[in-house]
Amino acid sequence: MSYVRLIPSELEYAQKFRLLDSVDFKIVEGLCKHGFSNLSKLSAYIGIPKQTVSYHSRKLEKRDLVRFRALIDEPKLGLKSFSVLASTPLGKEDISSRAMTCFPLWRYLAVMDGWKRGNYVRYSIPPDKERDLTAFLDDVRKRSLISDFQIVPTMSPNYPLFDLEFYNNRGGIPIFDWDRWVKDIDTFQGQELSEPTNYEKSKLDLYDLIILRCLEINARTNQRKIVKEMARILKDKETRLIPLVSRRIRDIIAHRGFIKGYRFYLLPNLVSTTQLLMYHLTFSNASNLRKFTAGLDHLPYNTSYEKILKKDELFVRFVIPSHEIPSLWKTITELANRGHLKEAHLLVGDLVNMTWDNVEIYQMFKGENWNFSYGIAVDSLEKTIL
Repeated sequence: MSYVRLIPSELEYAQKFRLLDSVDFKIVEGLCKHGFSNLSKLSAYIGIPKQTVSYHSRKLEKRDLVRFRALIDEPKLGLKSFSVLASTPLGKEDISSRAMTCFPLWRYLAVMDGWKRGNYVRYSIPPDKERDLTAFLDDVRKRSLISDFQIVPTMSPNYPLFDLEFYNNRGGIPIFDWDRWVKDIDTFQGQELSEPTNYEKSKLDLYDLIILRCLEINARTNQRKIVKEMARILKDKETRLIPLVSRRIRDIIAHRGFIKGYRFYLLPNLVSTTQLLMYHLTFSNASNLRKFTAGLDHLPYNTSYEKILKKDELFVRFVIPSHEIPSLWKTITELANRGHLKEAHLLVGDLVNMTWDNVEIYQMFKGENWNFSYGIAVDSLEKTIL
């Protein structure tokens, strides 16, 4: 795999985690919930003087202790999310991964093992192009690069804000009380996960998409860096782009709703002991699914999930220390015993070497539309596997 990592891996922040304190934790949570533009509001929310908030906020940015990333509202871009799990013939993991991501409208790739050995890929494509995506994947299958695939429409990812207070007591290695979490799960008040119904593309252009790309890589990047990156991509003069970028940034963040929130990169565990686990979970009903997703906010570990549309099912990822794996397995079983879960299929991944994010979707925007079809995808495939 030869992908360029434009976005630092969250593993890079494992060594920096010990430099954070309880005030930093509160500020990180507040910034994700309320954004970066109003320190007075943030100060009032966390109950800390504005000067203190300003100092710690500058420290986080100057020393790159935390990476904040914008979460893009994909339906407003006219894109629908599809998650694909494809089995791969043994030894073809690398070429199958490159084949499945040969065009830039993929968003996340993980090479997984376990229930199935193969690739998990999330795509964002125009909603009327599902048949094109299916036909493309079938073409990949006919070339024996994958042996089978499952494609399901999903919501865009959610990234719960994990419980940072768990790490305020630095005495020894903290062990999470999973048994207590399971007992408390019925008390968690989960909100309805509103599935998107409208994928009509808002008015946007290539300038908007490049700005969104920059904010998705680093939500706290400054205007100067965005102008420089836009000039590089478009091969244009920076001086001509300055007023345009200034207007567009304000409009995108304040009015147009393309950004639905923020996530942060923090890894509280040692890289050598960190494990990526992904489950495909089927819940007994929507209420139990909501309680589970609400409960993820109470875990002290990175999690993320995609809800499968019109079903009480999730793809959910846990980034946890290895010593917690037996407890998580036990927890999944106990949730089934309590009637919350009907099925659970486990996949195991390599967070260090076998996961990628993609922010280059702007490359497939031509004129005023997304330039995606079966023919374009197959043409990209031919160029990739030669």
